[in-house]
Amino acid sequence: MDETGLYILLGFIGLLAAIAAVGGWWWRIEARKVEVARNWPTAEATVESGTLEPIADSSSRAPIVLPVFAFSYEVDENYYSGRFALSHINADADQIIQRVIGRKLQIRYNPSSPVTWFIPDEEIEGCRVEQKMGPHLVGLYPRD
Repeated sequence: MDETGLYILLGFIGLLAAIAAVGGWWWRIEARKVEVARNWPTAEATVESGTLEPIADSSSRAPIVLPVFAFSYEVDENYYSGRFALSHINADADQIIQRVIGRKLQIRYNPSSPVTWFIPDEEIEGCRVEQKMGPHLVGLYPRD
């Protein structure tokens, strides 16, 4: 390999290292958001409704259909709402929807902005909770 080829190779390796560093930095920032949210105050939320919705899966072109739930909660006499999905479903989705509607959940909310919430449960009914917060939750949450 001549000197030019070596420089090209080193530049390419440097570029890959920079991309990996940025990715790691982003991952850590997102993971930190979850760590902070786990210490927010709690509120009791009620699952108000559920339906099957197509969710864009970042790993494939075709949307997948998941049960999506809407819930509400109260903070300082003000009502807020949110939505989450369940994935890795191991039973009939319609049955899961019926079992989850009306359920009470403990959510965490940002005390400086109660509209921002986090569901600390990783699973409900044996299914993975998909929400907007955290690097491991990026792909399968419902769009508002």
